[in-house]
Amino acid sequence: MKKLISTVAFGLVLFQLPAAGQAIVYDILLAGKSVGELTISPSRSGDGDHLRVRGAIDTFLYNVVYVSENQFENGVLKASMSSQEVNGKLKEKTNTVKTADRYRVTMAEGQAAVRESAPISHPINHTVTSLYYREPLNMKQIYSDRYGAMCSVQRVDAGAYDVVMPDGKKTRYTYAEGQCREVKSQIAGLNLIFRIRPTGVGR
Repeated sequence: MKKLISTVAFGLVLFQLPAAGQAIVYDILLAGKSVGELTISPSRSGDGDHLRVRGAIDTFLYNVVYVSENQFENGVLKASMSSQEVNGKLKEKTNTVKTADRYRVTMAEGQAAVRESAPISHPINHTVTSLYYREPLNMKQIYSDRYGAMCSVQRVDAGAYDVVMPDGKKTRYTYAEGQCREVKSQIAGLNLIFRIRPTGVGR
């Protein structure tokens, strides 16, 4: 069950640019049952684009909160942070910071010491988090904020893309008019779906 909830939380990273000043909300469904929601904050511009995604899952055993933030400058990732809490305790956290010629990636799990993963030398223009804000047109790879590694992107139909995560699992993102409407994956044989909530509809 712990692995299931952890994987669900990771799936909380995925859609298109919210209208100015408006957050977009997605319902999280596991085996057809509503278990939480995902909130996409409006992009904030200043010295660049600031993106923020927050997901929350509540089951009878676990309460999971996932947060991911990206800072882009001139279309290139400057820094990102991904964190996951389970029942109020930090489970994992990944920080990515752009240096002069590469990205420095540090990761922490629970109370374990922070470790540094292999640096990434090429520029990052698209992340799993930024999938919430723009469709991955003509993209072959995107960066996983959580795993600190690149993921492959495969276009399977008009407005539909399979993203292959570092653990080998595929998640399908479907867009309409540039906005991601639904995300589908399978966990332990159960369907996991993120579905956009119609404007003005509460939970």
